Amino acid sequence: PAEIRNAVMRSILARVHDSTVAGHAWLGRNRRISSLPSPALINVGSGVAVAPGWVNVDLGLAAMIAGWPTVLQRMAFKALPSTSATKQDLTADQFCEVLRSNRFVHSDIRHGLPFASDSVDALFTSHFVEHLTRSDAEAFFAEALRVVRSGGVARVCVPDLDHALGLFEEGQSEEALGYFFVNGATSTHTQHRWMWNYTSLSAALKTAGFATVRRCAYREGVTPDLGVLDNRRNETLYVEAVA
Repeated sequence: PAEIRNAVMRSILARVHDSTVAGHAWLGRNRRISSLPSPALINVGSGVAVAPGWVNVDLGLAAMIAGWPTVLQRMAFKALPSTSATKQDLTADQFCEVLRSNRFVHSDIRHGLPFASDSVDALFTSHFVEHLTRSDAEAFFAEALRVVRSGGVARVCVPDLDHALGLFEEGQSEEALGYFFVNGATSTHTQHRWMWNYTSLSAALKTAGFATVRRCAYREGVTPDLGVLDNRRNETLYVEAVA
């Protein structure tokens, strides 16, 4: 049936996509970005949710093709599946404008963050850490501490495990399950691999070596540009850790 053929094709394309972006990131795994703006603001796992002046680090297709000619960026956008969040949120013109107007670094953070130690003033990451295994997330927190200057801040925003469990208790099991399983995911990068609440996340950040950790409200904290960067208000746990 056509439905099965389409599902198989989506699976094949997803594997090609994942292999391509992972291979490109692997080739650049040892590079270090030395020319950072002042202040040095890093958005890790950004996708295309960016703010002016930030350096955006991501493993996805958008970061990989940010330096490509516009005609090729448009072709890549057209090839995205209709279920892609990028395609649902942006037009082709908007997609190309985001890539032209912002700085992207294509990188797999499992190889480490591509910045010198003590070179970053603020690090932001939103709805990214849950896509890492627990051990990879803990390694990422250690890398965040390495690159953030003393007194600098790392803001980590993740789906709140306590919120998801609360939905179960309220009988909203379908919505709750969405936090643990991605229905119809076309890429392994979209799958959730670990969930966090404030207790577990703050403990992991302190174990990594951050001096202080505190829970924040939506668009509240010392990290710049939260009015642009913070999103998914009701489901998100917002935490700031000071190096």
